[in-house]
Amino acid sequence: MASLNSCWRGREPRHIQGSIVNILNTAEYRYIDLAIRAFDEKVWEHSGMKGLAARVGLSKDDLESLFERWAGVDLSRFLKVLTISQTRKRMMESRNLFAASLLPTLRCQLKVLSSGLEQEELTVKYGFYPSPFGDCLLAMSGREICHLSFVERGEWQLRRQELYKNWQHATIIADEAEDGRYVVEQIFAPVGEELFTSWPLLVKGTAFQLKVWQALLAIPSGAMISYQDLAVRVGHPTACRAVAGAVAANPIGYLIPCHRVIRKSGEICQYRWGSSRKKAMLGWEACRA
Repeated sequence: MASLNSCWRGREPRHIQGSIVNILNTAEYRYIDLAIRAFDEKVWEHSGMKGLAARVGLSKDDLESLFERWAGVDLSRFLKVLTISQTRKRMMESRNLFAASLLPTLRCQLKVLSSGLEQEELTVKYGFYPSPFGDCLLAMSGREICHLSFVERGEWQLRRQELYKNWQHATIIADEAEDGRYVVEQIFAPVGEELFTSWPLLVKGTAFQLKVWQALLAIPSGAMISYQDLAVRVGHPTACRAVAGAVAANPIGYLIPCHRVIRKSGEICQYRWGSSRKKAMLGWEACRA
């Protein structure tokens, strides 16, 4: 079995090497991803924690230690959060939260660009950085975040192309000084430890997409909502498919929390950056909420 110290060092581009305080490196997150995939395959039910760890390629103790460091809880408690009974329970609790208007102050505020001329005046700086959910591509115009996506091995060029396509009228440069590293660290800081009360997000989209993204911002960390309930919240109860399309088009992952929208059955799937990453996010948030 592998050890947590045997990470694939040196294989990432120069501008994402290293680590940030309290954030796993890329190789460690792959173990998290493999463990969630093994859970989906019912390995836990058939072989127990030892069998699940063997499937991942770690010892049981190493895997437990990794999850406690990453999620703040042991592996069994983390996986319990992802069961259908628990996701349904969280959806109901979240529905009550919305009904009682007990929502926290929004952590992010949307700023909307409408014209190509406005975009031509922008300089967008981007970089690849480690996050608790694997490497991410963060792009900013000044202090305004305009793009956040997650990157698998071999996808560096693909994610850059997406950024250039989304902001084709802007001047786009690489973050050689790695200024965005500190921003990523704060984005994924534990709840209550963020240094900024509000992140300014720079977006462009249709009126319908903007309405959906604004509604997503009101879903607090640890909460989950169904696509149907989200459609009701944006005033289009019969437009569930259109709402799902707007959710999928979200250009700023995690901060516009499209990962908190799940099926009414409680099943966690349909995520632009992979269903296992969506489960990782929801489990991580639920354990830290």
